[in-house]
Amino acid sequence: MDKVLIAEDDRILLKRLSHGLKKYSDKFEVVLAGDGKEAIDILKLGPVSLIVTDIQMPRMNGIILLAYVHTYHPNTPCIVMTSYGTSRLKAKLSKDLLRFFQKPLNVDDLAQAIIAALERQEPHETAAGISLVSFLKMIEMEQVSCIFEIKSPDKPTGTLYFENGVLYDATCGDISGEAAALELIARKISTYHFKNLPEETLIRRIKTDLEELIRNAVMAEPETELPLI
Repeated sequence: MDKVLIAEDDRILLKRLSHGLKKYSDKFEVVLAGDGKEAIDILKLGPVSLIVTDIQMPRMNGIILLAYVHTYHPNTPCIVMTSYGTSRLKAKLSKDLLRFFQKPLNVDDLAQAIIAALERQEPHETAAGISLVSFLKMIEMEQVSCIFEIKSPDKPTGTLYFENGVLYDATCGDISGEAAALELIARKISTYHFKNLPEETLIRRIKTDLEELIRNAVMAEPETELPLI
């Protein structure tokens, strides 16, 4: 039977989801995780058929969980629960994430989305891995502070520095600042790693808005498949 992993730190919501999804037990089995770290520990024991995750979670957030899934389980579809309006997210993110549900969510609507994905009724909305731009937009919208490390075959490792969702700086080989950010955003195949932002104050060397940087990357690399923003 298909296993659906749900990662959510709100214990009340997690309990409500678990209870509400029991009536679909003939369709899929639910596995619960209290945060991203617990979800990754579960994934290390064996793959699941689909992942539903919140973004803002303590200890390890949903973005780090999605980065792990992108690297080790790239064909596993993902559904994101968020406090942001789904129409806004759909306008900003590509279709490599299956669906977005705005909290508070309807359990039966979530169940139908899960069943549709498991039955491959929406194959056009799944992709192998999650795009770099989707990660960038989630970091921005969720106002995450982090060091975002990007590794690509035969290219120097790059790093993006975010404070409260704002891109402050970037480095890639011998280049830094906006030039480095543009080179990294245009990459097609990458793996991602996150680190905590150090306590010392960041020097902001990138003044350009993230959305404009993405547009500029598209202009520089016209074959790059990036979502419209």
